[in-house]
Amino acid sequence: MLVLHMALTGNASKQREIVVVCYGNICRSPMAEVLLQRALDERVGEGVILVTSAGIGADDGRPPSQGTIKAMAARGIDLRFTRSTYLTAAHADRAWRLYCMEQYQVDRVRALLDEHPERVMLLDGEEVPDPIGSGQQIYDEVALQIERLLPAVVDDIARAISAEEAPV
Repeated sequence: MLVLHMALTGNASKQREIVVVCYGNICRSPMAEVLLQRALDERVGEGVILVTSAGIGADDGRPPSQGTIKAMAARGIDLRFTRSTYLTAAHADRAWRLYCMEQYQVDRVRALLDEHPERVMLLDGEEVPDPIGSGQQIYDEVALQIERLLPAVVDDIARAISAEEAPV
């Protein structure tokens, strides 16, 4: 089983950071963080992009919900050691892109930014419902929805990286 462990690599000077945002950073955004990181590592190479997650209403240091842990364990991912993080303005400002789970979160995060609000968006333009307090089936459905949305997100990110790195 893969244990989630994010660390900067030797490419840190060129590494872009993507932040996945939800409310509490204990359900949706930790799922999307690890699934997006895995997909991007496969598509654009390890160390090119660092995916992190945070919450606009998060209490720092909380573990993921049990439903989240179980949904990811079914995919071979161990989130037991992941902890929630509150999204600060500094964290948002340094991000290359920010993907939110609901439109009100997009609006809140854009209000934090000094510039380039277009960096903040929904996952492939779709809201992902909050499973907090629901049964395991709902957590599993949310994980499936995130997995369904990620290929288009990864394609968009890969195109953006290619465009940025193309000679002028």
